[in-house]
Amino acid sequence: MVILLAAVVLVFFVLFNSGFFGGSDERVRVSCVGDSLTYGSGVIKTREMDSYPAQLQKKLGTSHLVSNFGVRNATASADGDVPYIESNAYKKSLESRPDIVILMLGTNDSKTYNWDAKSYEEGIRNLVQTYRNLNTKPTVYLMISPYCFSLDGSNIAEYQVQPKVVSGEIRDIVEKVASEEGVDVIDLYSVTVGHEKNYRDGIHFDAEGYKLIADYVYNIVK
Repeated sequence: MVILLAAVVLVFFVLFNSGFFGGSDERVRVSCVGDSLTYGSGVIKTREMDSYPAQLQKKLGTSHLVSNFGVRNATASADGDVPYIESNAYKKSLESRPDIVILMLGTNDSKTYNWDAKSYEEGIRNLVQTYRNLNTKPTVYLMISPYCFSLDGSNIAEYQVQPKVVSGEIRDIVEKVASEEGVDVIDLYSVTVGHEKNYRDGIHFDAEGYKLIADYVYNIVK
């Protein structure tokens, strides 16, 4: 009798959470897609608390479920050294049933051995279209990559990132694609420029730097 009762309770629990009794998870699902700046490089040991998606989750509270699908070194371009579309995180993001997708890729595309404007535009456009056409029809936000700089004042930053490409061509392409695809832009470049003290290496942030991003994104998606 006890076993039967336990089985009934278990079945009820499964059906409740599947939405059979209207008890489905009604949280707004926010999928953060990107590279190491989404993953949380710069705060690796505490990224579960200090990455921008983690801090965004704290601000949005229990009404939202924020998921981090960042991949270190990932590129929007399918021709880059680490194409995002070939990652497990990409596959999981497509299965995350998002209501909101926050997409930020570009810094790694700017690397000297990766940069190709046409390939980047094709890659970022395909990602926007793919997420926008998911069954959940999420709102897609396309982010302009943050300000970055070289520690020695040269034209090439750490990891072969090209700051002028990030601030110039990549920014222009993101704005163009967003306009043509009808999605909103979140300009992280303007938000982060002038905050050099919050960078670890000219590319990645400390906890306060990621908080700056989370605060800005929160005011847009809340």
